[in-house]
Amino acid sequence: MINYEGLFFEDEDLEKILSLEETKLDSVNDVIHCTFKYKPKQDEIFDELVGKYFDVDLLGYGCDDKNSGFLIAFQDELKDYYINYDKDGNFISSHITTSIKNGEDPLNTKDIPFNFYEKPIHIKGRFGYYIKDENGKAYVSYKPFK
Repeated sequence: MINYEGLFFEDEDLEKILSLEETKLDSVNDVIHCTFKYKPKQDEIFDELVGKYFDVDLLGYGCDDKNSGFLIAFQDELKDYYINYDKDGNFISSHITTSIKNGEDPLNTKDIPFNFYEKPIHIKGRFGYYIKDENGKAYVSYKPFK
């Protein structure tokens, strides 16, 4: 089952993100990503994007001692695929959670105040799925799901 889908960051792009994190909190996110959809329905699974790389801009960094992360922007071609809303139906700004204080919710990164960079920092993300199988094993997949 797809737990969530979105852009995942690897290799030098991941290293760049982690090097820019100003405050590392208790729990570092083990899979650095930007969620596009949590628990997508069948018609929200985007196999046409999976495995492809996309340009991403880090717009700013923020930390409120509970959540630490980055506000991001991505290519216009992805905007229709970004369907990330909270349980009340409010739009969630595109962001990356890098670390959280133990016991906190990474979803709350969306609410922290971000300090914007003078110029965006360019990186690449790869579209994929975070899957939890029937045995409880979790992993990132860059293969079509349907």
